[in-house]
Amino acid sequence: MNKSTAASFPWAGTHPWDVDILVIGGGPAGLAAVTRLRWMKSCSPTPLSVVLVNSGPIGGLARLGNSILTGPALAFPAGELVRRLEQDLETYPAPVLDQKVVEIRKTKDLFTTTMEDGSVITSVSVILTCGMLDLRNIHQFWQKGVTATFGNRANIRAILKRELTAHRNPVILGGPHLLQLLQTIQNLNLDTRLLIQGSGHHNQGNTIYGELVRIEPSGQGLTLHLGSGAPPLETDRLILEFNSLELHRSPLPLGLDMDGIGYLAPNATPGLYHGGDCGGPPFSAVVALGEGAKAGLEAYRYTHQFKYNRPAPLFAYYGDDSVTDENIDQDDFHLHPDLIPARLLDRCPSARVQELWDVLDGATSIKDLESKGVGDNVQIHDQILTLLEKRAITFCPQRDRI
Repeated sequence: MNKSTAASFPWAGTHPWDVDILVIGGGPAGLAAVTRLRWMKSCSPTPLSVVLVNSGPIGGLARLGNSILTGPALAFPAGELVRRLEQDLETYPAPVLDQKVVEIRKTKDLFTTTMEDGSVITSVSVILTCGMLDLRNIHQFWQKGVTATFGNRANIRAILKRELTAHRNPVILGGPHLLQLLQTIQNLNLDTRLLIQGSGHHNQGNTIYGELVRIEPSGQGLTLHLGSGAPPLETDRLILEFNSLELHRSPLPLGLDMDGIGYLAPNATPGLYHGGDCGGPPFSAVVALGEGAKAGLEAYRYTHQFKYNRPAPLFAYYGDDSVTDENIDQDDFHLHPDLIPARLLDRCPSARVQELWDVLDGATSIKDLESKGVGDNVQIHDQILTLLEKRAITFCPQRDRI
């Protein structure tokens, strides 16, 4: 999966906003949202640009273990669900920005999203799909020094007993409710350290409050690097305690309303949508997929209306009571000569339109493309429709909506 920087986007910095829809989080919910934004069944292709921002592995927690959707008949072994989702992202690609989002603000009609490196992207809408834990590179050490609790209370105790008695200086990563297991943990291994996930850093004996940002291999096993300038931790086993993480998630980006346990509070901010674990329980891959797909469709509908001042042609999902005998043969979308095409792929998907593809720069309008000798208005119109059908291009926004 090729990852980009904000500066490499062909439309960056040249228009009133940088991208139409920003999806934050690359787990099942985020991938479902992006796919629905790039592919709509039974719908005419409509030019909306989308960027996926993701600081960890594509697939999120679904990379760490089996994913069971509704039951045994829809169970995917570790990583298989992610592989299927990645296939859709390869077929209907969007730029992927390898960054962590630290703040989201809405000013007037647009969202301003600030990254960890200080870069900023403006968008018409935002889909928040970051999970309960920022994985960073945890997946690289899964079952190679990193494991997790799962299931019921008996399972949690059995896993803790097995892992804590087999390792000399284990670390358990969890939320504040992990402290309720402190006596049990100390009875199993007095040298166990608890890492309570959150912003800031301080220690209380063997309990460390901080944010895990990176793991590296070491002589003992693993070196855990924490944020806020905290010293690294050396460990021979890292255990993710999901029950306590589910009860109190890692902090969301600044600028968002949260409930008392760190999940996104319900609000009516136009253009802000969410899916998956960041919205709270129940936690399930099938719930994340459904909520992500719904968020994608809702953001598509909102952004289309904002950008083109007309409803999105999403008949297959929402129905349309305006369909009549008189207008049933009308096209749902008409290209506007002042709209500006921009690429979303690294290569042209069709040799027939290669000449046009070579001059697309994210700054030249369809009207002005005629002067570059790539065809007349009708030819350019037809070629752009081909690229749209391939989901190879989008259109940059214009301040004056049509």
